[in-house]
Amino acid sequence: MDRVVVTTQVVARIGKWLFLGVLLVLSLVPLLWLVLSSFKTTPELFRGPFTLPRHWSFANFTGALSTLPLVTYFRNSVVVSAAGTAATIAISTMAAYALRHKFRLNGLTRNFLMAGLLVPFTPFMTPIFYIIERLGLYNTVWGLALVYAGMMLPVGFLIIKTYMDTIPEETLEAARIDGASFHGVFFRVIVPLTAPGLATAAIFLVISDWNELLFANLLTASPSAQTLQVGITTFLTGYASNYPQAFAGTAMAMAPTVLAYALLSNRVIDSMTASALK
Repeated sequence: MDRVVVTTQVVARIGKWLFLGVLLVLSLVPLLWLVLSSFKTTPELFRGPFTLPRHWSFANFTGALSTLPLVTYFRNSVVVSAAGTAATIAISTMAAYALRHKFRLNGLTRNFLMAGLLVPFTPFMTPIFYIIERLGLYNTVWGLALVYAGMMLPVGFLIIKTYMDTIPEETLEAARIDGASFHGVFFRVIVPLTAPGLATAAIFLVISDWNELLFANLLTASPSAQTLQVGITTFLTGYASNYPQAFAGTAMAMAPTVLAYALLSNRVIDSMTASALK
C-alpha cells in the first residue's frame, strides 16, 4: 500500500514538472525566436527563420530608432500607461472603500462594477470614438488614458476590493475610536494596508495598458499621440515589410514591461508577507 502511495506521488510530481516544462517552452520559444530574429537581415530571416544569426549586429535596433520616432512613441506609452493606471487605481480604491460601508445600493453598485468584466469592449468602438472626438480628446494621450482607465476599472476594482476585504473591521473600528474621520481612516489605515494589493493591480494594469493596440490605433492619428504598439505596426505595410526591424522594435517595446515585472513582483510578495506577519 505504501509503495502504491509513493508511486502515485512520484508520478504526480513528474507530471506536474512536465506540465510546467511544456508551459515554459511554449512561453520562452516565441520570445527567444523574436529576439534572435531581431539580429538577422531580411534575406537571412526568410532563408533560415529558426537558425542563429550568422552575424550578430544591432543594425536593426539602430535602424528602428532612426526610421521612426520611437522615443516619442515610448514617451506616449509611458504617459498613457501611468495616467490610465493612476486613474484606475484611485477610482477603484475609493469605490472599494465606499463599498465596505452598508447602504441601500451597495450590492447593486458592486455588481455593476463587476459586470464590466463580462462586457467586451470591441462592440463599443464606435460610441467610444464618438465620445472622445466630441470631447476634443481625439489624437491625444489623455483621451487614450481616459479610455484605458474606464476599460480596466472592473479589473482594478476586483483586485483591490478582494485585497481590501481582508482588512479586519476591528482595525477600522480602532481607528475610529481613536478619533479618525471617514477620510482619515481611508488615508491613514486603508491605503497603507492595501498597498500590496495596489502594487499588484498597478503591475497588471500597466502591462495591459502598455500592450493595448486596438484603441491606441483607433483613437490616435499622428506620432504625437501614438504609442509604441502603434508605431511598430508601421514597419509592416502592404507595400514593404521590414520584419527584422519590426522584431527589434517589438523587443525594445517589451523590455520595459518585462523589467518592471521582474523588479516589482518580488516587492509585491515581500509586502504581502510583511502585511500577513503584522
